Parts: sequence; C-alpha cells; structure tokens
Amino acid sequence: MSKKVLVTGCAGFIGYNFCLKMLKEGSSVYGVDNINDAYSVLLKQSRILNLKKHASFSFLNLDLSVVDNLDSLEKSFDVVLHLAARAGVRQSFINPEIYVRDNTLATANISNFVNKNSIKKLIIASTSSVYGDSGMKKVCEDKDELTSPPSVYAATKIAGENIAKTILDDSTTIISIPRFFTVYGPWGRPDMSILRFIHWIQSGETVRIYGNGEQKRAFTYIDDVVTALGKLTDQNIPGTFNIGSDNLNTLNEVINLIEKKLSKKAKIKYLDKAYRDVDLIMPDLDKAKNQLSWVPLTSLSEGISNTVEWCKEKIDLLNEIDYLYDGEKSSNEN
Repeated sequence: MSKKVLVTGCAGFIGYNFCLKMLKEGSSVYGVDNINDAYSVLLKQSRILNLKKHASFSFLNLDLSVVDNLDSLEKSFDVVLHLAARAGVRQSFINPEIYVRDNTLATANISNFVNKNSIKKLIIASTSSVYGDSGMKKVCEDKDELTSPPSVYAATKIAGENIAKTILDDSTTIISIPRFFTVYGPWGRPDMSILRFIHWIQSGETVRIYGNGEQKRAFTYIDDVVTALGKLTDQNIPGTFNIGSDNLNTLNEVINLIEKKLSKKAKIKYLDKAYRDVDLIMPDLDKAKNQLSWVPLTSLSEGISNTVEWCKEKIDLLNEIDYLYDGEKSSNEN
C-alpha cells in the first residue's frame, strides 16, 4: 500500500536503498539530508541524483540539529523513518561535538516534530555498537546495551534512542528501533571494510587491516536490511530489534571471498588494532524473527558477489572517492 513517508538521511547508504524500495512500491517519499562530510559527499550526491529521477520523490537539504529548520517540513506523514546520523565509530573520537549534534540533538528534534504533529509511526535507526564486544554470547535487545558504550558514536545513538522514547512516552506514536549490524552492499559506505577492500584489491592498492583480521562481524546485506525496514513500515509493532546476520565472518574471510570474485590476490598490511575496536558482535535475532517474521536471506558469498559486480559497473565513480577519513590519513587506519 502506498504511503506518504519522510526519510531523514536519504542520501545515506541505508536511507537511499530504502527510498528506492518505497518509490518502486508507489509511495510518496520526502527525503531530508544535510549531505555531511563524514564520508564522500560525491557518493551522497550521486545517490540523490538517482532518487530525483522519481517524480514522487522530493528532497530538502536540511540540518535537523537546528530546530527551526524543521518548520520547513510538511506536517502530515504516515511514517517517519529517521536514518539521519553522522556515521563512523572511530571518527567519533576526533570531534565528539559534531556527533552529539548530528545524532542525539537531531533525534530529539525529529522526535519533537513527530510528537507535535501526532504522526502515528516513528522508526529510528540505531546500531549494534551500543552492545560493545559480545564475546561468545548473543546480544539481546533491552538487556545487553552498555551503560558506558565503547565509542562516542554509540553513546550518541543510545542517547538518541532514550530521548525519543522519553519525548513520545505519553503519545500514541508507535516507536520502532532497528539496530543494524555491519551493513554492506551496492552503494555502500567507503569508510567501511567491504567496499574499501574491494576497491583496494581491484586497484592493486594495499589493503589496510587493523589487528590480525580475525575480528568477527555479522555482515548484513543491504537488501535484507531494507526488507526489515519495510516490515516495520507496514506493521504497527513497537520495540527494539536486532537486524543482522545469523552468521559471523572474519575480515580475513571477507578478503578471501573478494579475491576469488576478482581473481586477484590482495596485498595486505596488518596494523595495530584500532582504538576500542571490538573482536566480536553476535546478534540474537529471535525477536526480529518472531515478531517481524524477518530473517536474513543473503549469504556473505552472494552479497559480496553482488557488491563486486556493482563496483565494476561504478568503477569511474568509485575511483573518485576518498576511502580514508581525515583522522586516519596520518595514522593509516582501516
């Protein structure tokens, strides 16, 4: 069923792909983004250009941390999907103030907007980073969140979750909070491992790995994430949900898959472990499976294959993108 949807962070990786899904299904999508420089602005602009090809897409370049800016938004939406945030765990230690502004303050402002306009549904994107290192234990929603998260990024995201729930506590708005686990795929972020590894191996550059490469992640393909968001949009189910993969893989395993797909051997440089990087994050998916009827369907091998093919198609664009953020250009961080 078509809807009128507000998507903040529409120029971001997940926001862009979700907008495409909604537009293809006939919904009217109002996208908001401030095109921040947490990673390549060129990539974000390319996503927006693609979205603008759809007649039912409208775009506003807007900084949601400035409360008066929200006055320019329409007031009536079936659902607000708040994906806008400043991305990057390691980068968040460099300038914490920007992360508080773009993540926590912006989330407070959008929550107030939803409350004042009696919007029925708010979906707030969050992160697996709020759990820290899980060890061999699966992390569970509303139980395993850390009171002292391991990064500024995680602290600003959990603060945003709590502020939104407090603001809307006495309202009739349904709040759903998906927490994403290491999302990858076409149109992905160049500051995250898989897109970087593909680019570096394809171009013959040295692959930078921080630590021994045995860190494990629940790599989650973008199509599975978009499906989960679609279920949250279509159903009136409040709560927090882990959205991740059933399977854990190491960075070394990821590189092996990319090597096979490209038929090229990686030149790898192992560096010191990144500051406060976790070794393992394992999601408990029972809640998402039981309440949302959602399961991740895409294997890492299939997802990487799809991403490599996309990278080949977009090689001219991807060759123009910077894969190192400012803080790691001097320290050579992964």
